[in-house]
Amino acid sequence: MRFLYVICLSFIVLFFAPSVLADAKSDYDYQYGQYRTGYSEFVVLKQDYLNTPSLDNQQKAMLSAKQTILARDLAKASLHWYLMDLIAGYQVDYGPIKPITTSLNIAREYFLAQAQKSQSVITQEDLKKFTQNYQSTVQGNDSIIKFGIVANKITALVRIQRDSKTALDSIIPKLPTPIPASLTARIQELKDSAQIIDGKIDLLANNLNLADAVAESVTEIFFTARVEKLVEIRELQLDWINRLIDIDINYVQPQI
Repeated sequence: MRFLYVICLSFIVLFFAPSVLADAKSDYDYQYGQYRTGYSEFVVLKQDYLNTPSLDNQQKAMLSAKQTILARDLAKASLHWYLMDLIAGYQVDYGPIKPITTSLNIAREYFLAQAQKSQSVITQEDLKKFTQNYQSTVQGNDSIIKFGIVANKITALVRIQRDSKTALDSIIPKLPTPIPASLTARIQELKDSAQIIDGKIDLLANNLNLADAVAESVTEIFFTARVEKLVEIRELQLDWINRLIDIDINYVQPQI
């Protein structure tokens, strides 16, 4: 019975508050805070330069722009790192998600490289060229973040499936022998239901089409349609766990 309580607790923890390396989350929070502060300062300094286009004001605005760009891209890199850590934290080997984790890492490296490149900007012309190049290459890397968010939720569902199967396997040897026909039917129903849930998870994961990442990510229903499926699967899992708990309470024999 204790194992099933752990499964229920895991269901809540995995879906709502998965543990991650503190470094990834802390780094993202710090870099994003730096970006927000830097951007606010840049807006003021840019306006100062437009109002009074002196060399001093130009240099201040340019330095602020570089610091803001640096913080922006480091924040994006940290967010990709954070999602990679979240996914890795579930400790599951699930094939359909691997291309997304690979893409998250590629995007993270891209933003780290852009952060470094931004620091070579010296003149307004340099900044213009950097911005043009950035805008021509950033979309594909930005789009991956939405896929990573969904992949994180899917991986949580996969972990719950794995733990649920382990719980069922641990209960079966503890049932009375011979197992009543009605109970055998209930166990088979659980196994069949687990396969149905697995199929729904696989379908959702395989529909994350990285080949059209940019076009996919900008659609208004990208999250809406997938969140509906995630909620549906989560509810099916909770019902499955409740049915297993009922069997545990009513049929598992005390172990001597």
